[in-house]
Amino acid sequence: MLLGVGMVVVPGVNASTLAAAPRFTDSFDGAVDRDPTYGLNDGLADRQRGEQRGVTYTRTSGVWYAAPPPPPSYSQVNHANRSGTLSFWLGHSAVRLGAPVLPGADGRIAASTTVDPITGDTGSGQWASLVLTTDRASSGYVTNPEVDLGVVVGSNGAVTVFQAGAVIGQANAASDSAGRFTVAAAVKPGERTATVTVNSATVTVELPAAFPDAVTLFLGAYLDDRAATTTFDDLGVSAVDTSALAPPPGSAVQYFGYFAARLGPDTGNHLPEVAGRSTLNQVNVSDYARYAPEVLDSCRPASCAVYTGWEFFTGCGAADSPNCRLFDDYQQRWQRLADAISSRLDKVAAFYLLDEPYHRGAQPADIATAAWTIKQTFPSAKVILVEAGYKVATIEVPAEVDWVGFDDYCKSITDIEATLSTLEARTSPQQRLFLLPPAAPLAACGSGGYRTDAELAAAQWNYLAIAERHPRVIGLMTFGLWVEDTQAPQLPTTIDAHERIAARLITR
Repeated sequence: MLLGVGMVVVPGVNASTLAAAPRFTDSFDGAVDRDPTYGLNDGLADRQRGEQRGVTYTRTSGVWYAAPPPPPSYSQVNHANRSGTLSFWLGHSAVRLGAPVLPGADGRIAASTTVDPITGDTGSGQWASLVLTTDRASSGYVTNPEVDLGVVVGSNGAVTVFQAGAVIGQANAASDSAGRFTVAAAVKPGERTATVTVNSATVTVELPAAFPDAVTLFLGAYLDDRAATTTFDDLGVSAVDTSALAPPPGSAVQYFGYFAARLGPDTGNHLPEVAGRSTLNQVNVSDYARYAPEVLDSCRPASCAVYTGWEFFTGCGAADSPNCRLFDDYQQRWQRLADAISSRLDKVAAFYLLDEPYHRGAQPADIATAAWTIKQTFPSAKVILVEAGYKVATIEVPAEVDWVGFDDYCKSITDIEATLSTLEARTSPQQRLFLLPPAAPLAACGSGGYRTDAELAAAQWNYLAIAERHPRVIGLMTFGLWVEDTQAPQLPTTIDAHERIAARLITR
């Protein structure tokens, strides 16, 4: 439906209720719906196509009494059986939009969505809700006393409008042919009249007090039947306050992703799993038996760093190996890899040199030769070198290297920042830097390091904070998942942090 004269057409929005184009939208399309986060904040860069983007959601109980949020599986995005929607399952729950809702260009706070209160049913009294409240700690239940404006739509078309637990308006609406309802609510801050439209039914309600300047949006479902599901689609919001979500001034962080997103056939290709929460992933396509360039088909454009260590170096298996050197035929080996991936070069952001080359005993001249050879073949490609933290104080970085990082997974965050300062001093101002946060418990750390999901999640944010304080740092590449035989469902809080960090980069 049309939002504003000649401006934007967004399905699920009523022109009579929303007079200005929503600055924030979410289609709920394309997310990867997997344990542990079930797509709630996955793929935001593609889902949120409005002017304002990168806004995450948080699960809340959606009930009228004190209770923790339900399991993540209660609310999912792009479920295989409810594709392209936010869907609620198994019982009562809600989700909170992560940025306060503000007035749009016409001065009104407005929100709209298309809802199917009970999929496959048009007679049930079970319902879906849209809540606006100044209380961000609300559970999202529509009759709570802190609700400034709440709308309930039953599967049978019954519409009820609430304020502070009291009914202030009612109507009956006819669903569309698929059993869905387009719900839109709008009100100007400081005024006491709100308009709610549900398909062809319009309810104008009088509020007991002036409407606030900013509110928080909750979407929720009231499901007594555990077999029932509720869906929301095409969310549109007048505007949101993203000031608390955006990186600080001076931050240059633009990349986030995973080391070994595809290491080999034995550990699997995890690129499809992480595509919606990453912008740069290290991959290996040089299998023992053959090249696997088709791996790059899972990469978004300019989002993969291709490992080249097997093409250039031999004898580098142990620390400080005296036998670590370039292959005699490194040029031919490199050319074979270059030819194998040439048709997919648009997927490549960088070429990753031998991992921790100085730790493994490589010589500066050989590292420079490898980087120069790559540049001769692909002049516009970036070359990335990642070194062990303890070698940073003596590192020699060739001028042909564009990006430099280090790993030191068992060290404190204070030690990491000190090592980063050393790396800054030992590299040229033109070279950009990476940090590698641990993203799984690492055997090498023994009883130290980060052992629990909570500790690892906190580490992701601490590494990001360091990166945002240092303008030459442009990315984080996490380490540990899969290579440490750890899968994402084992670390729900850490993966949630990854999704939120990826969302933060969208707001730039």
